[in-house]
Amino acid sequence: MTTPKVLFLDEVDSTNTYVRCHFDELPDGAMVAARFQSAGRGRQGRRWLAPPGANLSCSIAFKQLKDGFHAGCLTALAALELLEKVAPAVDVYLKWPNDLYVEERKIAGMLCEGAKIEAGRIRGVVAGLGLNVNLTSEMLAEIDQPATSLAILTKQKFNPDFLAERLAEILIRYYVTYLNNAGAVIQAWKKANRLVGEELTVVAPSGQEYTGIFREIRDGGEMVLECGGTVREFSCCDVRIRRESIDWARVKNKRHDRFN
Repeated sequence: MTTPKVLFLDEVDSTNTYVRCHFDELPDGAMVAARFQSAGRGRQGRRWLAPPGANLSCSIAFKQLKDGFHAGCLTALAALELLEKVAPAVDVYLKWPNDLYVEERKIAGMLCEGAKIEAGRIRGVVAGLGLNVNLTSEMLAEIDQPATSLAILTKQKFNPDFLAERLAEILIRYYVTYLNNAGAVIQAWKKANRLVGEELTVVAPSGQEYTGIFREIRDGGEMVLECGGTVREFSCCDVRIRRESIDWARVKNKRHDRFN
């Protein structure tokens, strides 16, 4: 598993769907990358814009993982390191639970799903990543939230296939590290989340809002929110963060130090 395997597809509806359908035949840690994804999606069914050659759209088969949280940690850290290598002048950070941001704009998102369910238990996980690579300002105007791309930030274009190969190399390293020392990877992921310590508002599916201080992230990925002396715990499935409640000026001035 130390040699990354990347399968490139010219077109597919969804890389997550493809990996789930071919999960048994793919090697552990294999990546499927699509040059055009016609039905890409993110959390809560959101459409992920994927014009040909403009995004890195890929999914990874994690056969030794049993939940999406850990797969998301690995994928997020690998994507973060990739961006730090190819665009070192760009300050990228994680926004709980699964987005990569530059200042107040999203540059990447993830969707992790169970690949197989046997006897009520998840056997293997698929982690999907969508990274804005060569999207222009005009293309990003179609997205329903502030977003950016590598091309906009660096004033240059990138080859998504090259990025996929580099990401696969980094991801395999994190995967092997996780299998030997899961705690170190989880702690690194927690440290990379800059919203910890910030006051913000989360919204439940019912529409009810909770405002408080984001105190910490549990080892299982849950957010601990202190609301007027009451401590509440939320999973990423329970709530979404209302982005208008975030003090982005404070957040962008923070820096992460993942392994120290």
